[in-house]
Amino acid sequence: MENTRKVLLIEDNVEITETISQVLDLRWPEALLISARLGQMGVELAKKELPDIIILDLGLPDIDGFQVLRQIRRFSDVLLIVLTARGEEDNRIKGIELGADDYIVKPFSAGEIVARMKSLIRRREMTETTAAVTKILPDKSSLIIDAASQTASFGSRLLNLGPRHYELLYLLVTNKGVALSKQVLMQKVFPENDESDTRFVEVYIDKLREELNENLDNPKIILNEGTTGYKIVGSHTIVRRALRETEG
Repeated sequence: MENTRKVLLIEDNVEITETISQVLDLRWPEALLISARLGQMGVELAKKELPDIIILDLGLPDIDGFQVLRQIRRFSDVLLIVLTARGEEDNRIKGIELGADDYIVKPFSAGEIVARMKSLIRRREMTETTAAVTKILPDKSSLIIDAASQTASFGSRLLNLGPRHYELLYLLVTNKGVALSKQVLMQKVFPENDESDTRFVEVYIDKLREELNENLDNPKIILNEGTTGYKIVGSHTIVRRALRETEG
């Protein structure tokens, strides 16, 4: 089938699998669901089926979900969403650190999962299209945010950002020079989490700095504001909004 999307669900809960299958039939009929109840089987299916996106439950009966994530990341950069239980902030953070593109907290609606999957796939397609037509920019230190496609580039290089990384970067750029507290960033970008647990912000900031080739011990673009927040600085930042460009 043309434009078929392969979705690999690694989940041992039969009810969740059936619910997601039903919602896909209704809201995303062109998607083909492949499922595995065991982690190791999920790894093998990821190699064999080459899915467009993976939904990975961290609580599996045979092997640890993090081990599944590590194994998949050794051979694939496939889009991947982890499922975690509410209150398991450590698991969400660890999942992102190991290479997950996003996370969803249980209990959740199957509709939310479908919306997240579509959003991630659409973002990757836009990123790949933009990368194909991107030309060398005059200023190799230019940071360009394209709000129409929700992508960002630094010099001639397109940044590899997940949706929350992009949201965090956009928030910093649109408030350039202004220190934003970690609590504010938590409220805006990670509203489903306890805003007092600011480790999410710290992990995502480190990822942004790595994408910008920053020295993590001496950053020049995204600066710490004491121990309480962050700000982005420099005349090189530009925000491109849909049909017009404005200097950031």
